[in-house]
Amino acid sequence: MPITYREVVILYYYQELKVREIADILTCAENTVKTRLHRARKMLQEKLVNSEWEVLMDDNF
Repeated sequence: MPITYREVVILYYYQELKVREIADILTCAENTVKTRLHRARKMLQEKLVNSEWEVLMDDNF
């Protein structure tokens, strides 16, 4: 995941900052932060879905 998306995820979920606070830190618009969060969640969701299938394929039942 590109750094622009990673940084908003870290600030939002791990540092528990609000969108407005993140926008101030990154000197960008609040909508930019919201868009980056949305795209980052989508990337993470796709990775999780793919990794789920990989785990299932590796199981030897």
